[in-house]
Amino acid sequence: MIRSLLAGLIASLPLAVLAADGPAPVDKPGPRKSAFYDFWNLSAEFTGGIGNIPAASCTTRVADQPSVFAGNMLLDCNGEFPHNETTIAVDPGNSNHAIGGFHSYLLSFNGSTVVARIVGSSSVTFDGGQTWRHVLPPINPYQFTGDPALAFDARGRVYFGNIADHEGPGGNFTGPSVVVATSLDGGLSWSKPVTVAKGTTAITAGSPFGPNIFNDKDFIATDTSASSPFRNRVYVTWSKFTEFLNPNTTLFRIPIMVSFSDDGQTWSQPREISGFSPFCNAALFGQPNECDLNQDSYPVVAPGGKVYVSFENFNTVGLNQALVVSSRDGGATWSSPSQVDFLFDLNFPLNVDGRETLTGCQLRYGVKANTATDPSDPTGNTVYVAWADNRNGTAKATNTDVFLGRSTDGGASWKVVAVDTAKNDQFYPWVAVAADGRVDVGYMDRSYSAGQSVCQYGFSLTRLTFGSRGNVLNKSKMRVDTGLSDLNHSLWFAASAADRNSRFIGDYNGIAIGSDGATWSLWTDQRALVPGSSTLHG
Repeated sequence: MIRSLLAGLIASLPLAVLAADGPAPVDKPGPRKSAFYDFWNLSAEFTGGIGNIPAASCTTRVADQPSVFAGNMLLDCNGEFPHNETTIAVDPGNSNHAIGGFHSYLLSFNGSTVVARIVGSSSVTFDGGQTWRHVLPPINPYQFTGDPALAFDARGRVYFGNIADHEGPGGNFTGPSVVVATSLDGGLSWSKPVTVAKGTTAITAGSPFGPNIFNDKDFIATDTSASSPFRNRVYVTWSKFTEFLNPNTTLFRIPIMVSFSDDGQTWSQPREISGFSPFCNAALFGQPNECDLNQDSYPVVAPGGKVYVSFENFNTVGLNQALVVSSRDGGATWSSPSQVDFLFDLNFPLNVDGRETLTGCQLRYGVKANTATDPSDPTGNTVYVAWADNRNGTAKATNTDVFLGRSTDGGASWKVVAVDTAKNDQFYPWVAVAADGRVDVGYMDRSYSAGQSVCQYGFSLTRLTFGSRGNVLNKSKMRVDTGLSDLNHSLWFAASAADRNSRFIGDYNGIAIGSDGATWSLWTDQRALVPGSSTLHG
């Protein structure tokens, strides 16, 4: 069974920079901060009365769906403001109860002044996806939140992680903090955010380096294993951009951090977990073999309580790499990183902002890798990492394909299999594993569009089962979306007034599998025309 959902539109974080068609790049892509606020232009993007916070609280129903979304479920309350960066979680004790999270780009009033806000918001269902209630968690004392991430524990308690800041986009803003809110009623209401790790100092256009601590790209996982001594512990990981530049001292490092809690209120002291490895053979300011240039971490907890964290590492001479660390003692100590594979991320074209993109598109794209464990393996040693890279394409004609790394020895060694190598681009995959060991990978898919002269995508799900020797026993692909998203005619974040090709669709999607084996898919969608327009999609 498949449950398909979607959320309105566009935003956030890639890397950068490449060269010409061929193996020799002019510059190597490096880690880049989240930027869901980068292109916020209040006067250009919004008009009065559109996308205000009071209008964001509503209920959507399958029975009331616009016909263009038939077969899928639109979660938007108001299609006139954008959403993106989707995450989804299913209650392990109730397969009809799920929560989706995403950015909401909103307007509110500060006195008589209209103020832009970006808020990590949520939508909850208790009836298997027939009805959804949109909920905006409180963000005080912060002024915007983003990079949303959701997880249930075994008791049905829900945790909602974000990065948060004290000033709106544009002008100065402080180094973002990592925050987590908690819901005790299944997602109908949320606590105020608890600060897990606080950012420091301000960033300005004229002074981009601090000293500054810019916490970025959080994600969250819970321990739901009945055999774990740390059951119901929640883990948050993130990238800690640490920058200092003056005539006497230069420092730039980005370790992966972790903090954990047993109640969502009191959190452990954050600690670095990205460690040292021979695979990290290109130091910038760090020590030899230090893995200190990283981004995009994803935690997951296996049966028995073993925690895995995957992340992308840039301490390499050429291609960047996917690494994994693990902990067997509830996050107290961590293994050295193991390498899943190199990520073929040097041969991409550039968009109008000089960022990596896909052929025929303007969306910012970066290779990401996320992680899942196998609940059917009681040893906790089977773990997966999924990503999409351009090893089968070129800078003139991208052909990003989806790959899956599989380890059955606790991350010590890895075997890589191709998930989807269809024509055109398959990108931004997410992996989840069912209770019986079935592996599902969901991703955006341009194979349904009319070639690379247009920037359109659907959403696919590929299911895999593995034999005892690690061989793929069965692989089946299905199309989940019922209508292509059209980025060529975007209301939001267009390349220019003349070129409406969108620069943002976010940088991750979400899938999750319930205890009944049903797969929930949540992605950023742009198939519908905006009200009052015969050409623009949003």
